[in-house]
Amino acid sequence: MSEIKKVTIFTILIHSFIIIGAGHGIGIMGIIDIAYISNLIDNYGFTLTGNFDDNIMTIGLLSLIGKILLILSLFVKINWTKNLTQLIGILLLWISVYFLTSGNWNYESLYELAFWTSIPFLISSIILTYLIVKNIKQNTERNFELNGKLNV
Repeated sequence: MSEIKKVTIFTILIHSFIIIGAGHGIGIMGIIDIAYISNLIDNYGFTLTGNFDDNIMTIGLLSLIGKILLILSLFVKINWTKNLTQLIGILLLWISVYFLTSGNWNYESLYELAFWTSIPFLISSIILTYLIVKNIKQNTERNFELNGKLNV
């Protein structure tokens, strides 16, 4: 298994274990991803305005789509499609972390808890982004060399 696949899988798993405040307790992001699927049936509205409880299902949707894109990228063979789906997936996961952690830290500690438990994900996703950019650069150089040799 290649290094980029290992880091992709690890990034998905680490994001699923971000601890969030849910109701009168705590939960993990993976449960919110699964809960969003059942809320699709209930016609839950997409909103990012309001308090944390109003946004949690929308955050779950962003997280779920990001994870699905990263999983799909593991099976795609075309390099530019693979890189694009990985970058969009990471971006959606970063947006979900932003909305999990962007609140009044003095008023509610759930934002702070989500931030501190998202640090491993942030580190892993930065490494994954670096590997994707490195892969794009290598493919571009390889294509440039092939086109240069063909035109000579």
